[in-house]
Amino acid sequence: MILYPKERYLEGEGFPFACFPMQTLPERKPTPHAHDFVELVYVAEGAGEHLYKGHAFPVSKGDIFVIPPYAVHDYRVVGGLPMEIYNVLFLPSFLQSELHVLSEVTPFVNFFYVEPFMRQNPDFESHMKLTLPEAREIRQRLDRLVAEYEQKALGYRISVKAQLIDLLVWLSRRYEERVVQTLFQSNESTAIRRVCEFLELHYAEPIRLEQVCQMCGMSQTSFTEKFKQTVGQTFTEYRSEVRIHASLKLLRETDDKIICIAESVGIGDLSHYNKLFKKRMGMSPREYRNKYRSGGRL
Repeated sequence: MILYPKERYLEGEGFPFACFPMQTLPERKPTPHAHDFVELVYVAEGAGEHLYKGHAFPVSKGDIFVIPPYAVHDYRVVGGLPMEIYNVLFLPSFLQSELHVLSEVTPFVNFFYVEPFMRQNPDFESHMKLTLPEAREIRQRLDRLVAEYEQKALGYRISVKAQLIDLLVWLSRRYEERVVQTLFQSNESTAIRRVCEFLELHYAEPIRLEQVCQMCGMSQTSFTEKFKQTVGQTFTEYRSEVRIHASLKLLRETDDKIICIAESVGIGDLSHYNKLFKKRMGMSPREYRNKYRSGGRL
């Protein structure tokens, strides 16, 4: 087991913090390790296993969790693509006064302190699976945090701490929403979340509303109402959004024809794909590809 010391990763005693994106490659050798700082981890792309307290827990895009100091853990990639993660590292003392305030006004302590630090059983419940809209939101927040930390412009330390607190409060609210849903609508809400996770893994398949209603054991009317209430979109809208989101990577990283990309994400009609894409992105797939490759901001 390797111990990663704070002196190697954090900026320094006066500012015990660091954040950066990184890739875990499929061929990476097992490296069980611990560290003497807190590690907040967000899985941005890919899938794998988090080896924690002697158990292997599946993780994939949208998972966020906290590793406390001195907890031995490791990652293993599943499949042939790398797992992209964001690491936010800091000492507990970095937010000591803020933690005290947050503990009084938000459920922050439940998710980011009590659960990962106090739980003894290896159930890995101190992690959250974000929805697709939440995943987009947190990635934007993390990109801003990383940019601020890397650029180190005037006042960056104040800005970094403020952004980190804002991020944790935002996550705390998402956690609270899930606790409320679990208390009052646990079975139905769990079913809806599992449908969303299923869609994000199997978006290319011809999934019909009737099928997912059967999966959930709900009538079409009940499922439609519950899905819109939980996700904020209809099932069809969410399925289309997942498919369009999946096509972005193919447009950026391949030279495949647009019709082939549309079909590979489960949309067989090119004109329908173009219409959905423009509604979601404000431009055509071809314009998106050209703008990305010319270095434009998207």
